[in-house]
Amino acid sequence: MILAAVLLIGCEKTVYRTNLEVYCPPLKSYSTDYNEALAQELKALPEGYETIPNTIADYAKLRDHIRACEQEKDNLDG
Repeated sequence: MILAAVLLIGCEKTVYRTNLEVYCPPLKSYSTDYNEALAQELKALPEGYETIPNTIADYAKLRDHIRACEQEKDNLDG
């Protein structure tokens, strides 16, 4: 019983605290004209092309993750 109390004393306070730094890769900005041209080119692909649209979808998800990273960084910076 005494041993448990002695061990719990060490949990009483924070000994140290580190600062968390969040690094997010930069996002490239694309103009509306560029995005529209990309959409038209994707629509113009013949049937059966799946790799290019899937890669674009993955890229869009990656950009969403980077935006979430930036939001989290802003929340931590206060």
